[in-house]
Amino acid sequence: MEEKKASTLFEEMRDDVSSYITGTIELGKLEVYEKISTGSAATAYGVFIGGVSLFAFVFVFVAIAFYLADILGSTWMGFGVVAGAAILIVLLMLLLKKSIKGAIANSVAKFLMKKDNKEAKK
Repeated sequence: MEEKKASTLFEEMRDDVSSYITGTIELGKLEVYEKISTGSAATAYGVFIGGVSLFAFVFVFVAIAFYLADILGSTWMGFGVVAGAAILIVLLMLLLKKSIKGAIANSVAKFLMKKDNKEAKK
């Protein structure tokens, strides 16, 4: 009679441990899904904003080029000045690549840590 009770207890404990492990794995999956979906949404939003901003910058640069062309009296000189300024901006960004990448990495890490802190407070 004692052996049956001990074996039943052992089976119940095994089932509880199995349920705990399964629940922990499911929780981990859900947390990963949440982070992926949040990150994907942020990325999609960033790409959308970046595309709209690029479109706006093209029009701004064309407007500046035509304005400079009017001032300088030559269309190619106006567009040349704007192209030169754009090339200088690109070169500056290439020189500051490490700090720009670091700033982006830090903002992503802060975003993920903020999500973790909110989850821990719940």
